[in-house]
Amino acid sequence: MQSSFSIARSRFSSLSDDTLRAEIQSHTGSDDETSSILRCLERFGDDVSIQYYEMTPRATRHVFHVASRSSWTVHAVR
Repeated sequence: MQSSFSIARSRFSSLSDDTLRAEIQSHTGSDDETSSILRCLERFGDDVSIQYYEMTPRATRHVFHVASRSSWTVHAVR
């Protein structure tokens, strides 16, 4: 299972989309999981009270093989 990781809001704001995607994917190992995390981060918008975002994996249980190995909880830490 993957490990939790965080990204400072200032870093999130300053990275290009491609660089941010690559950084998150280096933690998830999955394009689908990375896309899901990016959608969550976009929903937070430009809230300046956020210090950093914390991503925590949760194992999923599937009978059949699927592309996603984990689901991720994304928290904005103020």
